[in-house]
Amino acid sequence: MLPRRITALAIAILAALAAFWCVRDMSARIRLFLQEHPPNIYAFLPLLAREFTFADRTVSLTDESPPGKPATLLVRYGDAEVRVPVTIPPRHKLPGLVTHEDWLRVMLFAPRSGMTMEAFEEGVRTGKIETRLAIVSRTPPEGFDPEGWGAVRKKDWTFDFWELKTDGSIEHKTLKYPTARGLKEPRPGELHENTWEFQAALLLMPNAGKKGPTHNFYGDALSAAGWRLPASAFCGLIATVALAFAAAPASRGGGFSWRTGRTPGPVT
Repeated sequence: MLPRRITALAIAILAALAAFWCVRDMSARIRLFLQEHPPNIYAFLPLLAREFTFADRTVSLTDESPPGKPATLLVRYGDAEVRVPVTIPPRHKLPGLVTHEDWLRVMLFAPRSGMTMEAFEEGVRTGKIETRLAIVSRTPPEGFDPEGWGAVRKKDWTFDFWELKTDGSIEHKTLKYPTARGLKEPRPGELHENTWEFQAALLLMPNAGKKGPTHNFYGDALSAAGWRLPASAFCGLIATVALAFAAAPASRGGGFSWRTGRTPGPVT
């Protein structure tokens, strides 16, 4: 049985060395990718007041309920204005913008990679961090109860983003709920990770921490690992199986005999 154990042990060692090389090379590639493409992490500070100042201009948000027409939220930013459709009617009359918290957020935001939230808030307060201002809304599928099937049919959600630029203009875009999974390229017109729109939209998704969008590895550090990730797992599996064969005790029986049709007793 000695040659079998030696063969199995040799295979285990070779497979372990191959797995070690794959993991080492994969780690180096991921580290290089992160250095060249650092992830964008944004912090968001919600604003609940209906009137405030941004970029030396007055911002106001007023509810409109014209007879026979859908309700809107009138946004005035200096000389510019836009009407945001109310996609989920408020259940209660609450102060400020809390009334619309289920479907809309007004937020100051900026990158905060490598910074604690406390340091970020201090930087915003002192003016050391330049922030942007956005109004984000979530629209459930039409014809469904927003608190029933409308909350379940997440893939039919759309998100609107109105960014109030420092030049006094309002920039608008609409993106759909992300559906690309694994390493698939994001579909045009959908939210994509590593963007401020994606991270802002998460704040409007009920139970996003538990039932949020499926993680997509396209274009991130894990995708830089390439074939080395499955190769290291496969080599690790081979090493484990081979080591188990090498450590297995020798059989004391003669095994099943096709000639006699029975299993001989123990060897004495």
